[in-house]
Amino acid sequence: MTFLNVPQLEGQRTDLQTKIEELQIINQSLREKNDKMKEDIIANLSDKLIMLSERLDAVERSTKVVSIKKFYRIKS
Repeated sequence: MTFLNVPQLEGQRTDLQTKIEELQIINQSLREKNDKMKEDIIANLSDKLIMLSERLDAVERSTKVVSIKKFYRIKS
């Protein structure tokens, strides 16, 4: 016959509940940090995309000017 130590089991249950709550808080904190990091990365990539688009536009404009100058030199 086995006798259960109810007070000990209740103490273990309380300890486990406390540990679960601590882990849930840590998990939530990590999720928030992860979300913030993703937002920062997306913003950074967006800024880089804008910069690269502007540089590409400048290169395309420059190429068109060079092409027009070459065209008129050949025709002249």
